[in-house]
Amino acid sequence: MAIRAYVLINTQIGQTQSVIEKLKKIPEVKKIDIIMGPYDIIVEIEVPTYEDISNILLEKIQNIPAINHTMTCPVVE
Repeated sequence: MAIRAYVLINTQIGQTQSVIEKLKKIPEVKKIDIIMGPYDIIVEIEVPTYEDISNILLEKIQNIPAINHTMTCPVVE
């Protein structure tokens, strides 16, 4: 059973589209939306385990240079 999480992403000013292009290359990213408010992007990821959420965040998402801050919300069903 796959584990899902939503990742809220705050980007540097004017860099939202470039971050989206990099996020599209991550296979675990299932959906990307641009949002308004303190965060610029919300991403839905899907992974096999909760541990994989941390790995995706630390190794792939947070390594994108134009990202200032992320907040991760695992789905509990």
